[in-house]
Amino acid sequence: MKHRIITHGNCTDGFCSAFIFKRYFSKLLGYEPNSEEMKNLEVVSAMPRDIQSDLIEIKEGDIVLDLPLPKHKVFFWCDHHLSAKPDNLDSLPKNHYWREDPSNSGLLINIAEEQGLKISNNLQIFKLAIDKMDSADYSVEEIKKVYYRQENYNDPSMLQRVHFLGNIYRTRDRYLNDILFNSLLCTELGETPVDIEMFKNLQPLLFNEAQMRGFEDWRTHIDTYVYLDESVKCVIQDNRKVEYSKGVVDRFYVYLKFPEASYGINIKVLKDEENIARMGVGCNIFHKDRCKIDIGKLCKNVAVKFGEGSGGGHRTVGGITLFADKIDEAIKHVLKEMKDAE
Repeated sequence: MKHRIITHGNCTDGFCSAFIFKRYFSKLLGYEPNSEEMKNLEVVSAMPRDIQSDLIEIKEGDIVLDLPLPKHKVFFWCDHHLSAKPDNLDSLPKNHYWREDPSNSGLLINIAEEQGLKISNNLQIFKLAIDKMDSADYSVEEIKKVYYRQENYNDPSMLQRVHFLGNIYRTRDRYLNDILFNSLLCTELGETPVDIEMFKNLQPLLFNEAQMRGFEDWRTHIDTYVYLDESVKCVIQDNRKVEYSKGVVDRFYVYLKFPEASYGINIKVLKDEENIARMGVGCNIFHKDRCKIDIGKLCKNVAVKFGEGSGGGHRTVGGITLFADKIDEAIKHVLKEMKDAE
């Protein structure tokens, strides 16, 4: 049976999930760790919509990570998003896993440990960092250390190093991003994703500097069109209000700009797809106690009501693919759900 890994693209948790599988699940495929077979195992980047809407061909030998359960039979599946919880959780096929967990990478590490892997201190520290990153469990101080330029990076924390890794395949060139994402996963793997030799050789601080400049430009630009809806304390950033988006998205800046906010909504119309847009919904990561709704469930419902059905996420953050001509209706619906919950 031919295998390939299909993982959440342009996502650090998706990247690290593929890494953890390649590094610690090789025996499941009958290979030795870091063998040529595992190095050459194909990695395919995909988005939740690709799986939910059958936009990618799924094969029986596929290993699907950090993505919804495919409609077709696969060899291995693991996801942690609340909206992806199967109805028949107690009767999942062999090698199929779902648990509500801070990160999918962390869940895979837990599964590997249950199957006999001895977790080193280095791998445990990495797990804590990816859990924090994917569940947005940052403090204000931690946000400043990874989204704002520092005077020096002489002794970066594991959280900073994981961000350095993500910055490498988050340039504004999606083709370059895909090449870097896949190339890093098809080389000699270290104990954790930040121990990949190729990652170190790529001079990650250069990519980080570019990312910091992008964040700075974006924060300056977004100040011209982001606003707070006082009725529900929701920050709204709607890219339809500007001709182009400048810089690199700093998704948590709005909660520093509007600390009184409880929620945030962001809208992006996809220019390369007819009548398709993306909506992100989240709560203030510094005040998650203000979140009175299950955002992942809300996103799943909104995707069905105003799009082609692709949407979901966690309790406190989620995403939706919707029809561009339904954006205003969708925003109104989400704001009403927030207000009703209060």
